[in-house]
Amino acid sequence: MVYLSLFILIGALAVSIQWFIGIRRIPRLDNEFVSQKQDGPSVSVIVAARNEERDIYSTVSSLLAQSWKDVEVIVVNDRSTDQTAAFLDHLKRSHHQRRRLKILTITTLPDGWLGKNHAMYQGYREATGQWLLFTDADVTFDKHAVTRAMNHAGRNRLDHLTLIPQNKGGTLFYRGFHAYWSILGIWNFIQLKHAGIGAFNLVRKSVYEQAGTHRSLALSPDDDLKLGKQIVNKGFRQQLGLGNGLIAIQWYASIPQVIRGLEKNLFAFMRYNTALVSLFSLVVMLTHVLPFIGIWFREPLSTLFFILTLIIYFLMFSYNQVRTGISKYYFFLMPVNGLLFTWALLRSCLKTIRHGSVSWRGTTYKLSELKQKK
Repeated sequence: MVYLSLFILIGALAVSIQWFIGIRRIPRLDNEFVSQKQDGPSVSVIVAARNEERDIYSTVSSLLAQSWKDVEVIVVNDRSTDQTAAFLDHLKRSHHQRRRLKILTITTLPDGWLGKNHAMYQGYREATGQWLLFTDADVTFDKHAVTRAMNHAGRNRLDHLTLIPQNKGGTLFYRGFHAYWSILGIWNFIQLKHAGIGAFNLVRKSVYEQAGTHRSLALSPDDDLKLGKQIVNKGFRQQLGLGNGLIAIQWYASIPQVIRGLEKNLFAFMRYNTALVSLFSLVVMLTHVLPFIGIWFREPLSTLFFILTLIIYFLMFSYNQVRTGISKYYFFLMPVNGLLFTWALLRSCLKTIRHGSVSWRGTTYKLSELKQKK
């Protein structure tokens, strides 16, 4: 156990150093850029919406209220069966900025596409802006979000800017999982050296086209991340930022929703590779769960190494609070969240293999097709 605990300590130290260096380079746009210049290149905001009656009105309203002068908002109503269309129609008829709003309606999904990716692509085809902002239908925008993002992108000569949204609610255990997930996610972006977040992907239209558009990502559940990778691979300038104060989202409301919601993503992120799923699950259990158990072992040296590992993790949560405002005390839920994440990953893998498909927002996609596009 001594050697294992030492190995875990060394791994935690290496990851934390990489994480600390990386997160310090991630800007918060609400702090770093306060200029209120409100004109410049035209921006087309593209929103894919399928059965989004809960949030679509507030999301689109916040986009129509943007201070950036040249903004068009393109909402793609993708086969919705709820009141999404009615809310959009009301906005189109009554909002004082309705001239900014375009509504596209999709009634069928062509073969070889995921619904959201197809909707994003159709929105792009209608876009007139020099820049494209791909976003989700449940994100709330501060009125200066596009202004600050565009000014930041221009000042730093960026081709692609993607922002991590601020979480705005959920149960205590959900917020704890979100804290854990955000730290893990930021480290993942840092070590991958590319990023992409569905809530806020701002990209030059010409760069998006050279990266292959969503047509090249037609069957990718992680289209946001894959788009970011293709942009970097083409040699363009990309930056990941913190969207605190600019964009907010209630990703999910509770842990059961998180588990269900991650079904389509996690196995895809592992490239539909069961060996990789097994390895990653083991690593999470050893590094994120075992240290909390290991401090109670009677072997003094192992206990010391596990305590040092936990101190490293607590410092990460503490600095994460400084940068994002998320409470450091969610650290104490880390072993629970490690177990939950492992369960979500294994569940995504086993359920996809058992059914031979992935179901997402009422549409079923065959695993054989998804593997072809991985």
